[in-house]
Amino acid sequence: TDEIMHQDIIPLYAADIEDQLKKQFAYLSGGRGGDGCPVITFPDYPAFSEIPEKEFQNVLTYLTSIP
Repeated sequence: TDEIMHQDIIPLYAADIEDQLKKQFAYLSGGRGGDGCPVITFPDYPAFSEIPEKEFQNVLTYLTSIP
């Protein structure tokens, strides 16, 4: 099973992960896909492979929870 998809999602606030968001390894570009879902952009980030999994999960959970 996909462990990430089966975790209980705890609401995150920008203030809770401010330092993680400041790294800008992922952000909402403002666009929407053909199905209406928001587009998450992953710009070139030299230390991407060094981002801890929990930090990555936090940022994606926060970005996907924004209406």
